[in-house]
Amino acid sequence: MRKGAKAEQAARTKARIADAVVTVLAEAGSSRLTHRLVAAAAGVSLAATTYHYATKHDMVADASKRLLDDYVRSFQRAARRQSRGGGAADLATFVTRLLTNAMGRHRRLALAWCEIILEAARSAEGHALADEWFGKLFEAWRDLAGVMYGGLSDDSIMSGIDTAIGLLFITLPLELTPDQLAAVFLRGGDPAHLWAPVPVEPLAGPAVQVRPTPKARETRARILQGAIDVLIAQGAGAVTYKAVAAESGLTIAAPAYHFGSIDGLLKAAEAEMFARSKDRYRDMATSAVGNGAPLDTLADLTAAVFVREVSQHGRAAIAIYSIGLESSRRVELRPAVWKVVADQAAAWKRRLEHLYPRVAPFDAMRMQAVFIGKQVRVLATGSQMAQLAQVRAAFRGEIAAASTSASD
Repeated sequence: MRKGAKAEQAARTKARIADAVVTVLAEAGSSRLTHRLVAAAAGVSLAATTYHYATKHDMVADASKRLLDDYVRSFQRAARRQSRGGGAADLATFVTRLLTNAMGRHRRLALAWCEIILEAARSAEGHALADEWFGKLFEAWRDLAGVMYGGLSDDSIMSGIDTAIGLLFITLPLELTPDQLAAVFLRGGDPAHLWAPVPVEPLAGPAVQVRPTPKARETRARILQGAIDVLIAQGAGAVTYKAVAAESGLTIAAPAYHFGSIDGLLKAAEAEMFARSKDRYRDMATSAVGNGAPLDTLADLTAAVFVREVSQHGRAAIAIYSIGLESSRRVELRPAVWKVVADQAAAWKRRLEHLYPRVAPFDAMRMQAVFIGKQVRVLATGSQMAQLAQVRAAFRGEIAAASTSASD
């Protein structure tokens, strides 16, 4: 075979493997990504994957670059359509189309991207990868906004990016239909009702019988903490009976006996992490001193909670979002994931109604999406202090924006 032909074949094989990496990320999650699994998905030998990609990070980095290139090209096409008068009416309509595509024909790519960004939060190599992503995202959104509006402020562009990313992490796990998205974004419906998942009957399994003794409660707590530790370190896909038993120093039978299933263990771990987060919020809200206007007080509290959660409990947040992505593959987890989203949105609704009695139905979910999007961005890129210093003004602007919809 000619040298040029060999190079072409090698390039095709590498592209095939890279596409398989995206598929494995979407269908199995980053914590399960291995050379062996990718080789099987690509239909090539294990040696071929290790030849082209020495490490898991190499696979993720190349898949990320390919996704990023495709994303930038799609935004460039959108900007060209917009300049010819064939694009979206405004940025909100464009985001609706973006999310609709993510729920449908681009779902595999969207899930893979979310897995890549969460994995980026776990290492310095990942931070560099995420930095590149967000830099390119900003450029693409700025160019599109320039065509739509003649330009927007950098803060407005970043707000749009954060909101879209937060909504992606909310809506992808729920596997919403285009009509469910349109009912909220285009027709002003209430996501608290329209996005709630249909209850799922749990799969039949062994009955969980835990004796209410101090020793049983202690063992259950050890297992739960072991599951949380595995979640924080590696993600939802790494939670297995073997891994949790090793982490908690118990036999492999103990997690199954006390929780019945891995889904049951993940639900309990998510509920526990969320309960701890709520306790931290209540402690901070109770100790906060509100000397300023209600808007400023809420902005101060939101920024303080955000900075503390990112700087002290960021890995736990990533773990919760990892369970959310896992629910896109395991429908039994979906109601528990929605419960967390709905609880947070309800809390935002109460806070906003204290300021503006007539808050639009979507505003509470929008604020939750902004919080998630900013959190994911800051954690993925390495929690830079310059980013944290800007969040108070950003949250104040987002909260104030609710007053516009409240007065409509």
